[in-house]
Amino acid sequence: MTKNTSLINFFLAILPYSIQTWILLGLLRKNLPRSIFRTIGFFPLSQIQMPICIYEPHRSFVARSGLTGMLVKRLLCMPGHNNINYLQLAIRIVSQKHKLPKSFCVTTLNGHKYSEHKYTVSSVAFHTNLPLMATGCCDKTATLWRLSPDGSTANRMAILEGHSSWVRSVAFHPTLHLLVTSSYDKTAKLWRLSSDGSTATCVATLVGHSEQIWSVAFNPKGTLLATGSSDKTAKLWRLSPDGSAAICVATLKGHSDSVLSVVFHPTAPLLATGSDDNTAKLWHLSPNGSAAICVATLEGHSDSVFSVAFHPRAPLLATGSGDKTAKLWRLSSDNSVATCVATLEGHSRSVLSVVFHPTGSLLATGSCDNTAKLYSFSPNGSAATCVATLEGHSRTVRSVAFDPKGTILATVSNDETVKLWR
Repeated sequence: MTKNTSLINFFLAILPYSIQTWILLGLLRKNLPRSIFRTIGFFPLSQIQMPICIYEPHRSFVARSGLTGMLVKRLLCMPGHNNINYLQLAIRIVSQKHKLPKSFCVTTLNGHKYSEHKYTVSSVAFHTNLPLMATGCCDKTATLWRLSPDGSTANRMAILEGHSSWVRSVAFHPTLHLLVTSSYDKTAKLWRLSSDGSTATCVATLVGHSEQIWSVAFNPKGTLLATGSSDKTAKLWRLSPDGSAAICVATLKGHSDSVLSVVFHPTAPLLATGSDDNTAKLWHLSPNGSAAICVATLEGHSDSVFSVAFHPRAPLLATGSGDKTAKLWRLSSDNSVATCVATLEGHSRSVLSVVFHPTGSLLATGSCDNTAKLYSFSPNGSAATCVATLEGHSRTVRSVAFDPKGTILATVSNDETVKLWR
């Protein structure tokens, strides 16, 4: 054991955590720019890798045993240090001392069709198992992209034509080689993909809504499909075993305006909807999925709820709204009540899209202010802070999505581009 290691161990053994942190901060004041301590606010840092430093700081400090590394680990990991100010300060220290890059946009995909024209891209989704990404566009098409092994770029594989108006939402089936698209033409379509994703064939057109369909989502088992429409309803559709057909089994009425977003709970028989009536609703599904009862109405936003998303493991729901905020709601044990535990501010215009990171305590948002943001939140969702602002789009960011591993974030925009951020 080295002399330095012995001193550090002695230091850790005899002093309380609070005094240790106070001493470490004092030492860092002498070695880091005064501006770090002048304000807790911070500039945009690395978009995806920076939160990895937050959740797994040991990876960032394997070769760094100095006081800076010790303090950051203390601020992030020690009991009682879950205050959001500790998190923000740790981020500042990491960024200043270890020179994390400021931008991780790895590629920009321009245009949607094989033509000289470009179009607003409105939605994006990743396949759960294959290196495929789908985007929907106002050019009436959806596009399939194959990601490179390192996720640094994507090649256009197929263009799905068949809708007569804007393709507003896309979603991959959790197990089958199947994609669903929804459109302002009042229909949703099921597309059978080839094994490599190079071709797609429309196998079914779902007709039933009387107005445009804003959102589509598969349930985790892939047996049900949900659609949300401007006709103020959501519908549940039961898929055939091979995914070649779907029949409407339930119509969910209760919202007083357009249903803009639908999402299934990852484990419970629960559906969430967001609406132009400024609310989100929770619907409990019957065992066979043929009926749904509204068990909770979430009120708190002062404008349209454009997007809803369940956390993959924690009892949390996120909502994004035209009131420029996102909110975190904590679900009761029986999923019959949802309480707002945090309001995420920072965007200067409407929040159109929200999505949770698949493994970390991180939420991504897309906004009409031309940016996406990353928010880190405490385990119970009661505290959250913006840890990165992704700048690069020149117009509204309409949709955001993480890949299944959480190493890539995709953003799509009115500026006619798709961006991949690592």
